[in-house]
Amino acid sequence: MEEVLSRIENGTTIDMIARELDMNKSTLLAMVDFLVDEGYLEVVGAGCSCATSRLCEQCRGTNAGPEMAMYMLTVKGIGMIERLNL
Repeated sequence: MEEVLSRIENGTTIDMIARELDMNKSTLLAMVDFLVDEGYLEVVGAGCSCATSRLCEQCRGTNAGPEMAMYMLTVKGIGMIERLNL
């Protein structure tokens, strides 16, 4: 979990984290949900104002769906990775 937090803090996407850690994306998303529930991460953005437009492909990419979310470490999450020096 600490490695996932560290990569999210560095701006790595969920898809990239799954590839780099050789994880199934659904497993990683379950871990991210757990980290949100436990207060290590917070959702800071979800979706996009152009979700019903073809412009969405321009601002989010062709693989992005309406479920797109951005995450940010909380103070608790930052504390965890600082303690472990990741």
